[in-house]
Amino acid sequence: MARGQKKSSSNWREVLKSKHSEIDQRFLILFKLDAMNLFNNISSRSNDYIEAFSLKRNRGVFKEVFENRYSRASIDNLSHCPVEVIEVLNSFYVAVDKLYWYLKTTQDMPNTIEDEVTRKIARIGVLYDQVELFVDAELSGEAIDYDEPVESNNIHDLELRFDGEIQEEESHEDFIQDQEYPDMLDDSVEKP
Repeated sequence: MARGQKKSSSNWREVLKSKHSEIDQRFLILFKLDAMNLFNNISSRSNDYIEAFSLKRNRGVFKEVFENRYSRASIDNLSHCPVEVIEVLNSFYVAVDKLYWYLKTTQDMPNTIEDEVTRKIARIGVLYDQVELFVDAELSGEAIDYDEPVESNNIHDLELRFDGEIQEEESHEDFIQDQEYPDMLDDSVEKP
């Protein structure tokens, strides 16, 4: 299932199973929706804001892309969420803030910016998957297995190597020969 897509089951069914009060459930859903909308804005509009910045060097476009409710949430709002959810939300929004800060302060060339944004979006995607997992688990009352890695549908999480890089690595393995060096501490080895 792709990020941000709704499941076939209705959300109200998940809410009915939850052990949380209705107001707590609403806050969990609002934070999840905010994270989903922010991630979708950052990832789907990346080409547009990178191009606008590259052509005009105007950083004003970033404010609209990175707008979110979490930054205006109060401690009281967050107190409606379990500790684990607060931790994953914090990790997600800190990664988003790092990308925002990078874009606001960078002097890099457009290609470097694009590469860096792609890497940071991949990391943010993994963190969004965790937010979704934790919030859904809280709403459904399911236990989370912390030892099981979170699966990501993000293609950037895969190990990406070009065919030439793979062939080059294989050719190095064919030509690299083990070299034996004498042990300098061994008295039986003649010293020059």
